[in-house]
Amino acid sequence: MTPSTGITASDSRIVGFIFPVYMGGLPGIVRRFLESYPFRKGVYYFSIGTYYTYKGCAVSVVDKIMSGKGVRLDYGYNLPTVGNCLKEYEVSSVRRTKILERAELYTSRIIDDLKKGKRKKPFPYCRLSDLLHKGLFNAFFSRSHLNFSLENGCMGCGVCERVCPVNNITLKNGVPRWGTGCEACHACVHWCPRNVIQIGKSKGRLQYHHPAVKRTMLYRVE
Repeated sequence: MTPSTGITASDSRIVGFIFPVYMGGLPGIVRRFLESYPFRKGVYYFSIGTYYTYKGCAVSVVDKIMSGKGVRLDYGYNLPTVGNCLKEYEVSSVRRTKILERAELYTSRIIDDLKKGKRKKPFPYCRLSDLLHKGLFNAFFSRSHLNFSLENGCMGCGVCERVCPVNNITLKNGVPRWGTGCEACHACVHWCPRNVIQIGKSKGRLQYHHPAVKRTMLYRVE
């Protein structure tokens, strides 16, 4: 365990980091985790970035962070899948089905590669792409906590509070309130049982989560 972070390195010989790509880059929570993770030599490390339209250099950023700690990625891959940024767009149910079918094929190939211990280096790190991601993300999402709205119908169930990965939502008198630490994952929007949480232009757009994922899988272990 790293005393300053409380993060314990896995003792497995194979360790993977899988994350959603945010506008071509790493989500802040993922970047901070990797920067604090106590990497070990002799481990097979892989990383998969899931993306909708723009993969950027996110997986290469993972390798860049690791190189500063004396290790490198053995396998890096970008997996196209369904986008869920309802603030900006909606993916139709028909298109979602097609994308997921294709993603299953890619996933099978990735699993087969990992079982065989294949090497697949990511593209070289691009500082310009990394800076572009940071600029775009800050422009569109740095103030996400100010863009949430709550429609009539909230039953104070607390699902939004429980699925938030950074404890940014609290219930006050049964009503959700957002703090300033939003990571822009929009889990609260997608998992609201009444679909009454909105952000930006999300009103009327279809909520989304992978059909195999249950909300209880996202609940934090206290």
